[in-house]
Amino acid sequence: MVRELLDRETESAKKRHGSEISRANYDFVFLRQENLGVVPEYVLGIVPKRKDKYLLRGQVWVDASTFRIRRIEGVPAKSPSFWIKNVHITVQFAQLGSMWVPVSFDAIATVRFFGQYTLAGLDIRPSESLSTAPK
Repeated sequence: MVRELLDRETESAKKRHGSEISRANYDFVFLRQENLGVVPEYVLGIVPKRKDKYLLRGQVWVDASTFRIRRIEGVPAKSPSFWIKNVHITVQFAQLGSMWVPVSFDAIATVRFFGQYTLAGLDIRPSESLSTAPK
């Protein structure tokens, strides 16, 4: 099952434009502004324009000053597999050196007949070279 998830991620990376957070793939709804961290963020609802296992229905947190995506949270618009009943995905982004990259990935899935499983990765901790606030 893990191999299948990795294969799907590879396939998703190849189809990058088909799943990117853009107006071509999503409708956006302004929900609120949050000031929980150092930098104010806009929280937008994202609604996929088509049922696709690589698109999420959920929310995106956007840096109010740079408009970079800081966090994405949601569920796939279409189930990725018969075996997976629900999946909740959270991806967080931050600046690493001069690049804006994913630093945390969590997926909680309910697998038919087996129960709930958690997949976590890319857990990069802030350090001198990592800043969550853009320069």
